Amino acid sequence: MKNIHKILFLTAALSCLTILPGTKSSAQDFLLQEFNEQNSDLADTTIPDSEFMLSPFASSLKGSEFNENVSLKYNKEILQGDSHILEIQDLEKNCDVSFKSSDTDVLTVEQLSNTSCSYTGVGYGNAKITVTITKTTAFFFKDRKTINANIHVTPKAVSIVFRRGTKKIALGTKNKKLPFTIRPSISKEVPAFKSLNKKIVSINKKGKITAKKLGTTYITATLLNGKSAKCKVIVLDEVQDDDEEEED
Repeated sequence: MKNIHKILFLTAALSCLTILPGTKSSAQDFLLQEFNEQNSDLADTTIPDSEFMLSPFASSLKGSEFNENVSLKYNKEILQGDSHILEIQDLEKNCDVSFKSSDTDVLTVEQLSNTSCSYTGVGYGNAKITVTITKTTAFFFKDRKTINANIHVTPKAVSIVFRRGTKKIALGTKNKKLPFTIRPSISKEVPAFKSLNKKIVSINKKGKITAKKLGTTYITATLLNGKSAKCKVIVLDEVQDDDEEEED
């Protein structure tokens, strides 16, 4: 096994010398002679698998465990014109990272640090951010890992309307959706919801209402461009089936 380790060392030394400028040196001649002699001795040598896996070359080329715990934190759905941050989590030390967009007509990317980038929806459609992680190991070998973040960019909504101008619900109803329509339909914009009287009806960020008290109030939904829609909500003790609306 001493011969094997010596050959590994000579191979590494020769690799370093070959990248230096100039003509072949006497040191190279000596190392080549030593390498050839050791290589001839190797023909009669049996290499156990366990010994080989412990060699420096084998460990440096073993890439299955390279940054195995790394992950990406980002928003998959964004609106055209909006910018967000992508962050790399659990990145190993001494790694170099680069970020690239697959379609700059849909998504542009700007690197902020070695672990983050900003991305902006400039068009609409699907694009991916390719995150490339590299690390230089012993003898100038490089480990490399790529991770993709798939992004869906949609345009901002230009109009919104509730599908019913008036909605009757029973007292105690929870998380009832108020269906609405936005244009363009491909937009994933979520309007800002508000209840005129939260003591009668409350509404969450997803547009689902809860009936708390008998009475009547109004729910509004407002887009980023300022356009809004209004729905009248009446809370009753009981609501006939005809008044119930099938949800999406």
